[in-house]
Amino acid sequence: MIKDYWIEAIQNIKEFESIGVVEDGEIKKVNDELSNIINDQFIQTATEEGIARREKILNLIPFADDTLESRRFRVLSKWGDGLPYTYRSMIERLTQLCGEDGFSVQLNSNEYTMFVRVELTVKRMEDEARNLLRKMAPANLLITVELRYNQHKKLKRYTHRQLKEMRHREMREEVLK
Repeated sequence: MIKDYWIEAIQNIKEFESIGVVEDGEIKKVNDELSNIINDQFIQTATEEGIARREKILNLIPFADDTLESRRFRVLSKWGDGLPYTYRSMIERLTQLCGEDGFSVQLNSNEYTMFVRVELTVKRMEDEARNLLRKMAPANLLITVELRYNQHKKLKRYTHRQLKEMRHREMREEVLK
């Protein structure tokens, strides 16, 4: 409190106590704004305002139902573009975008193909992953990006009665609990 910095003679005067309450509120606002400014310097800690500013710079339009985290990923994938592109840097960027276990990559260099499967838990990042790979992979590489749908081994823990209550699309494309 600002009152702690005053001399003892004025600390207990009612008028100064009122001033102190008002000043404490203003100081808190300034400290909060300062904290936001510091956080906005880095994409990983940026606030809504900081991400919106970077989206404007990069000409990105967020979806209406995007979370702050998904917007951060999208900005991060565009912001960190730097040459040269290597397989390792591409995997690092995919990890930033989809998470450690959010994708799998199958590269067949003899046939010039790359097959990337994005987990259902990060299916909103499928288009971003496709754009990232289109940008980073060599032009002579045929790239396929698709969702890793639920497979039999994930569904076999459910009974037929439980599966009967689900639609085919739910079984295939939704994250199962």
